[in-house]
Amino acid sequence: MNNNISMKPSFVLLFSIRLHNSFKGFGTLPPDISPLSSDQTSRYLAQLGTFETRLLGKKFYETKRLTRLPLGRIMLHEQSQESPTYADVYLLTHKSGAALWEVWLYAPLQPFNVARWIHWLDPEAPNSLVAQVWNTLGTVNKTITGKSLWRGQYFPITLLQTQSNSLQNILEMHGADLIRQLFLDHSHKPLKSRVVTEELSRDYCSREGGLTLLGRKSGLDVRVNEDISDGMHGEEFPSNSTLPFLITIELLLLERMALTHLYEHLSNRMPSSIEELLTLKQETLNALEEYYGAITNATHFSDAVTTDGERLLGLNDLYDAVMDRLEVVSFTITTRYQNQMTLVGFWLTVIFGATEIGFIASGIAAWYYHTELFSVLAWTILPTIVTAIFLWLILRKKVQ
Repeated sequence: MNNNISMKPSFVLLFSIRLHNSFKGFGTLPPDISPLSSDQTSRYLAQLGTFETRLLGKKFYETKRLTRLPLGRIMLHEQSQESPTYADVYLLTHKSGAALWEVWLYAPLQPFNVARWIHWLDPEAPNSLVAQVWNTLGTVNKTITGKSLWRGQYFPITLLQTQSNSLQNILEMHGADLIRQLFLDHSHKPLKSRVVTEELSRDYCSREGGLTLLGRKSGLDVRVNEDISDGMHGEEFPSNSTLPFLITIELLLLERMALTHLYEHLSNRMPSSIEELLTLKQETLNALEEYYGAITNATHFSDAVTTDGERLLGLNDLYDAVMDRLEVVSFTITTRYQNQMTLVGFWLTVIFGATEIGFIASGIAAWYYHTELFSVLAWTILPTIVTAIFLWLILRKKVQ
């Protein structure tokens, strides 16, 4: 591997979760999470807010459907001089309850080495950066979700910046390594050149000196001739050029979290009343409209990322599954309503048929026994009961 190329890597770790309905905030934080400075928080939120407004539209942004909350900073065990020393954590929430942990890791300038970066992002490695972050973050996650583990997919994004070399030179020397990073591929066996070429051709970046790739397991963004100076007083901020890609991926992950919840809700809970079924169907349609409205706004700037992202993250299949379950709910609504109407008609037939026979019998009895009230009542009640039983026996099998 040619180590003449130096890169400044940053990583965004995204964890899909679902909040408790009662979530109002983090409460008391564990001692190993320190608060972020107000200046850093304000600057970061303003930076993200600017791009969310451009991407989603001012009207959507101002409705506050999305909220980004700063959690704090987690100090990491320094594995080497190249590894990040801390993780800045934010929580991105949607009013539906879908949410994402957004964890920023900044590493210093270092030689190009994807094997090291892939190890850092491996959630199965006990000493990886992901494992370190979650050892602390899991406590807070259990408080706000009831689960110590994240729900849904862990999705990292690698951001690489360099001031030297052209993008073409980097691709010539390390194109295959960049695809390994995108795949989070631990294998040392080389990838086929065809695979490398195909993946590099799916570059979503329209700017010179930039490369943006999206895979099933992660995202990758490379920027050449970027300012890679260290942040002042340990405070660093993402490059503006990477934020549209990040925001689009976050929207897709939130959409998937919402669809997953809807599917599980429709699969595991079938309300007993028509009113509950109608309410559930309306809630589902509102949620689908909400998320597809957001994605439609986002595609004004990132059609290709959104389209491919929905395919790679399985959103199209998940959406179809939700709609299939919704059809089951609709069928159940119709079937139960028809059954109820059939039962109503059945009992009305039995009641009115038996009552009519009783009236006829009472008229005949009154003519014969006009002075004997007991006999008239007996002739009225007995034929009514016998007729009701007879009608019930005849119509029962047809109703069933």
